[in-house]
Amino acid sequence: MNIAENPIFLTQKRLTHRAGVLAAILIAALIGLSLLSGLIAYLADPRDFGFSSPQDAGKMFYGWTIGVEILVLVIGGFSRISNVLANERKAGLWDSNRLTPLQPSQLVVGYWFGAPLREFYMSAILAAIGLVIVVLGRLPLMLWLGTQILIFSTALFFGLLAVLAGLVAQRPQSAFVFLILFFFLQFPSFTMPKFFLTNFLLPIYGIVSLFNYNHDSGADFANYEWSGLPQLFGLPIYPILLSLALQFLVGFFFWRAAVRKTTNPFQPLMLRWEAVAIFSILLAAQHGLIWGQWNGQFPEPAKAINRYNDRDSLLSIVHCGTILLAVIILAAASPQPESVRMKVMRLGVKNLAAIFSGSAVSLAVALAVLAAVVLLSQCVFSFANSWEIYFIAVGNLLTFFLVFSLLVEFCRLRFRRRALGFVALWLFVLCVLPFILAGVFSNAAIGKLSLLSPGIVALANSNDENLNYLLGIVAGHFGIAVLLFLGWQRQWKQLLARASAIQN
Repeated sequence: MNIAENPIFLTQKRLTHRAGVLAAILIAALIGLSLLSGLIAYLADPRDFGFSSPQDAGKMFYGWTIGVEILVLVIGGFSRISNVLANERKAGLWDSNRLTPLQPSQLVVGYWFGAPLREFYMSAILAAIGLVIVVLGRLPLMLWLGTQILIFSTALFFGLLAVLAGLVAQRPQSAFVFLILFFFLQFPSFTMPKFFLTNFLLPIYGIVSLFNYNHDSGADFANYEWSGLPQLFGLPIYPILLSLALQFLVGFFFWRAAVRKTTNPFQPLMLRWEAVAIFSILLAAQHGLIWGQWNGQFPEPAKAINRYNDRDSLLSIVHCGTILLAVIILAAASPQPESVRMKVMRLGVKNLAAIFSGSAVSLAVALAVLAAVVLLSQCVFSFANSWEIYFIAVGNLLTFFLVFSLLVEFCRLRFRRRALGFVALWLFVLCVLPFILAGVFSNAAIGKLSLLSPGIVALANSNDENLNYLLGIVAGHFGIAVLLFLGWQRQWKQLLARASAIQN
């Protein structure tokens, strides 16, 4: 079945046209024509403008055009898809569609392409006007083609993310939190654009580098940071290809998750191998982008790229990103206790080994091992001098992953519907509260007790830092994981005992 015959797509198309698209199209046309008229006015009388050439004027007006296009197609499309899905789930239409002969993949495609049709019309108008601006501004057509390819691929990527958000979110508005969180995490990476993965998943670096096609290597710092080829483990790669490859690979797993969630809403978003694969891809790509700073000799002084930035904290920031990525993956791949219990009872197995194999705890260990292997690439040629830092960082990752996965499953077993609130409470106590107390009592040592601190402090390459003290903190955090494991074990024993009593 092609997209034009998909009943879900046709329904969304009819609803979009019934709500009216003419006003939205006219708004997009007016915005684009306003920018085009500015360029025409400059070409007619350059003295009234501060541009040095038609190319500079064309870049300015085309940049504003694609900025509006991104807002409409990426952000507007995300909001539209997630809201439509969340509203239809709330009204029961989603479950009704799942009972039709349509395959789950056809349902996903119908909402993915049908819901944001209005935004697509608006972006098509802006893209056409942008092409005229590029021609009049004497800019290369590859600028228009490259930016439009990146905008379209990003819209597809975030459209799949919107489908997942709409399938998971309880309220229509809450799905938009996913996008806000991503953009919030995006802003800090602007200071070192070549070294952070978010600048390529949301292909800001690729788009900006297309505008700097005639950049002079002796220009100012800002342009230097946003030009040139990024490197993966020392090998240069075109930013457009890197963005498209990352979006395709991550989007593939988004697609599988959306189809699986459509097939059975009670399944986890990710299977074990998918969680391991996406974690490996993203972590290897991120470490590959920064590998050239030390060339495998961390903590030797980072290679000086320019005099404006200090790279000492770069690996610590990546360490924080690794923790955040693992938290998202563990939360997505963690099964509900009822699904594990039913599987164990159905197989007639009542020991904790079977339960452990079905929980996210074993996945947490696997992710920590992967993170340890990838992190080793940064210090593989200087391990004799950096082994303490390495083991502190790896131990910090292992304990955090274990604590988080055990905490999520313990709270689900113990508090059921209130589990999310208690997970947030304990994460606040273990991660954030030590920093608050450190500020209150003006004692930095208290802040190092945070579950986040040992790896961050060690990787910051502080020469006066007591590494043995940090190793002791990691050992203490491992004790917290052991206590949580004992509580997790006790809760499972109680649940299985009740299930056995009911069954008998």
